[in-house]
Amino acid sequence: MTLPSRPRPLPKPDVPTKTLLVVEDDRATLSLYRAGLKGLVGFKIIMASDGAQAMNLLRHEPVHVLVTDLNMPIMDGFNLIAKASRLYPQVPIIVMTGLDESQHLNTPLQLGAIRILTKPPRLTILMDAIRAAASFEPTGMIRGIGLNSILQLLSWEKKSCTLTVKSEAGMGLVYLKAGEVVHAAFQAEEGLAAVYEILTWDRPDIEFVETCRVEQTIDLPLTELLMNAALISDHRRPEFGEA
Repeated sequence: MTLPSRPRPLPKPDVPTKTLLVVEDDRATLSLYRAGLKGLVGFKIIMASDGAQAMNLLRHEPVHVLVTDLNMPIMDGFNLIAKASRLYPQVPIIVMTGLDESQHLNTPLQLGAIRILTKPPRLTILMDAIRAAASFEPTGMIRGIGLNSILQLLSWEKKSCTLTVKSEAGMGLVYLKAGEVVHAAFQAEEGLAAVYEILTWDRPDIEFVETCRVEQTIDLPLTELLMNAALISDHRRPEFGEA
């Protein structure tokens, strides 16, 4: 007796592995992008109508590419690029705008965007730009080396970069210019309060990109910062023999 053959399993649909955030205030243009970008295999597409909505999504979604307009209400694209490139330096930013170069003066590139496309962009060109941006990887991930040691190495090499520091306490950012710490951010804290908090974390994971786009708020030498952080850690540590 011949057994019936088993039906072949249906192919599984492609599961999105990356998230694209598109920021545009014009509903018709948003609808065009929503329909036209369906050809981006492997991407989940989320939308925002202004920079403030986009920042909220960045706080809650692991975004891999950000595409934004410039002229928008509430928070425009210029402010969005400045804030996103400072707080999420690992996210590449593409600009789509109807402004010509004489109007935007390539300011988005100076703020942190990687490319400017003129509206309305050809969808094939836009999708190629998104795929290329998605292939961008942060400069490196460091595990097993203390943050103090990394900062000393970066200081010796006079590096300018942004460190994303992750631990059980949360995620913080440390910014260096020419090897010196110039700014830091952790939750609502910025500047010295943030850097001292981050420097006390035990065995964090550290990711870095070779860019630093912030105003200087810290002017202490690295050696003094590290010494002060060590004193703070000692003060927090329970005395020997305490329960």
